Amino acid sequence: MNMQIEPFEPNMTSFVQPCDVGIIHCFKALYCCNYCSCTLDLDEAGEQNIYKVDLLKGMMMASSAWAGVSKDTIKHCWDHTQIQ
Repeated sequence: MNMQIEPFEPNMTSFVQPCDVGIIHCFKALYCCNYCSCTLDLDEAGEQNIYKVDLLKGMMMASSAWAGVSKDTIKHCWDHTQIQ
């Protein structure tokens, strides 16, 4: 096998992996907002374990968070890489 590994220069992650910079950050922020909203609703309903989320609810929150990531956010992250 003729393989050569070349490490990235320091601080290059944002240029070669734009998802790490803005897209994933935006998704996680929206998911956390959904999660906090869910826990507050459970607390107001008098539930004991407000932090427990079943798989379906977690997937629905993730789907909602992904729907909230705008096309402009994705475009901006890719434009930032200057990949043509």
